[in-house]
Amino acid sequence: MFVTCFYLVLDPRNGRLRYANAGHCLPYQRTHTGVVELSARGMPLGLMPGMVYEEHDTCLAPGDTLLLHSDGLAEAHDADREMFGFPRLQRLVAHHRAAETMIAVLLAELDRFTSCEYDDDITLLTLTRTTIPQTADDIPT
Repeated sequence: MFVTCFYLVLDPRNGRLRYANAGHCLPYQRTHTGVVELSARGMPLGLMPGMVYEEHDTCLAPGDTLLLHSDGLAEAHDADREMFGFPRLQRLVAHHRAAETMIAVLLAELDRFTSCEYDDDITLLTLTRTTIPQTADDIPT
């Protein structure tokens, strides 16, 4: 047996993200210039003994939004068995600027697309950097 995992550490003072991926769907980071995938190589946990995982750094700038997701949304099918797809998901993330409603918009688009029950779990999480804390007192606990 195995499990996929995406590991992320955020420093809220400067927006620095350090991440590694163990076979999970690539998160999308929406910036002021477009959408990028946070890519790092690594097989699912438990699949290969001694697996080494890449770690990468990036920065979540004020106004950037990160979408972390399971494969249930992108791999959902319509009545003709067409997949919703990762490219469609990435386009929706790029075009939807209001981070507060992104999940609702994605689920509404999925309902419109499928018009039937889903075959898999659907997990969506957004993270948006809104301001740059000036002192340790400004960082929420």
